[in-house]
Amino acid sequence: MNKISTRLSLSMSVFAIAACVASVALADAPKAGAQGQCSGEHGGQQSAADRAQHAAERFKKADKNADGFLTQAEVGDERWTRIQVADANKDGKVSQAELAQAHADGKLGHGKHGKRPA
Repeated sequence: MNKISTRLSLSMSVFAIAACVASVALADAPKAGAQGQCSGEHGGQQSAADRAQHAAERFKKADKNADGFLTQAEVGDERWTRIQVADANKDGKVSQAELAQAHADGKLGHGKHGKRPA
């Protein structure tokens, strides 16, 4: 009888610990439909002007031949896969205006966690 009582107590303890772990995991799980938050890598809140300037600087840096367009050769295969949805006229190059319009239309997301083309 003592062995049964010990096993029962041990089983109840294991069950209680499992229930605690499950409740903590559920509490930490993201809520359905919740949007991810920015990682803060940009140093806090930015104004629209700051974001536009940052985008212009990134575009200029990526535009290796300074022709005003980004191509697959300039940005590489991985980045091109993300930004080619902005190529509105399908000429194989993306202008800064096309990128801005794609962002406005929701075709491009935010950084690594943004929307990707299907």
